[in-house]
Amino acid sequence: MIFNKSVAVIIPVYNVGKKAIEVVNNIPDFVDKIYLVDDCCPLKTGELVEKQFTNITKLKVLYNKKNLGVGGAVKIGYVESLKNNFDFIVKIDGDGQMNPEDIIKLIKPLENNYEYVKGNRFLNKIEFENYPIIRFYGNIFLSFLSKLSTGYWDIFDPINGFTCIKNSALKRINLKKVSDGYFFETDILYNLYLSKVKVKDIPITIKYFDNHIQNLNILKETVNFFVKNISRVYKRINYIYLNNNFTIGSFFILSSIFLFLFSLFFGGYNWIKYSIILDDFAPTGIIVISSTFFLISIIFFGVFLIIDNHNNPNKN
Repeated sequence: MIFNKSVAVIIPVYNVGKKAIEVVNNIPDFVDKIYLVDDCCPLKTGELVEKQFTNITKLKVLYNKKNLGVGGAVKIGYVESLKNNFDFIVKIDGDGQMNPEDIIKLIKPLENNYEYVKGNRFLNKIEFENYPIIRFYGNIFLSFLSKLSTGYWDIFDPINGFTCIKNSALKRINLKKVSDGYFFETDILYNLYLSKVKVKDIPITIKYFDNHIQNLNILKETVNFFVKNISRVYKRINYIYLNNNFTIGSFFILSSIFLFLFSLFFGGYNWIKYSIILDDFAPTGIIVISSTFFLISIIFFGVFLIIDNHNNPNKN
C-alpha cells in the first residue's frame, strides 16, 4: 500500500517473452497485486513469468483464450482489479520500455483531486533514441486530433499506455464500450471526459530498443485512429452541445458547419457553372459572398474551440 491506498498493476503481454520477467521484478514493493495478462502470447510469456516467480503470491497471471488486443487485455485486468476493490490501478507495458520506478509519479497526483494520470514522453523535452521518425510525427498529428475527440486540450501523447486510474473513476466507465485495440488509451480519455474526470499528464522516461518487436501495422492503425477519432469528435460534440443542451458553444459549432457547407456548395456550384459550363469568370459578388462565408465559418470554429477548451474538466 501507499498513502493508505491499495495498488494493483496490470501488465498486458504479447510477443514480449523474457523482458516481462525484468518488468515484474522491478515493480515497487508498495504494489499489492500484479496482474500479468497473457493475451494469447505466441512466446508463452505468462508461463515464463509464472515459472520465474513461483513464490510471489501477489503475482497473478491471467490467460486470454484468444488475442483481444492490448485494450482488451487491459480491460481483463481492470475487471479483476475492480472485483478486488483496489484503490489505484496502474497499467504498464511488459516490454521493458517503461520504467517501473515511475509508478510513484503516476500515483502522487491522485491525492490532489485527479482521478486519472498518464505518462507523457514529451514533457522531458529530450530526443528519443531509436524512436521511429514516422511514429514521432504521427503521434503529434494524432495528439491534436485526440484533443478534439476527447476534449482534453491540455493533454498530449494520448497513445501513451503508462497510466494510473482511481477505482472511483474506473467504475464510472462502461468498459464494454471502450476499444479493445491500440485506440484503447484515447478511447479511455474520451469516456473519462463524458464523466468529467480530471486528468493529468506527468513526464516519464521511455526506452526504445533496436530489436523491439513491433506488433502494430502503422499504416493500418493510422487509418483506424483517424476514423475512430473522427467518430468520437462527432459523438462528443453531439452529446455535449446538441443532445443535452443548447449553449453558446452549440451556436458557434452549428453556425460554423452551416456557413462552411454553404460556402462549399454555393462556391462549388458557381465554379462549375461559370468556369466549366459557361467558360467565363464568376461575378465578383459571388466570389466575395463565398469567400466571406468561408472565413466566417473558420472564425466561428475557432471561437467554438476556445469555448470547448473552457469546458475541459481539468479547468473546472
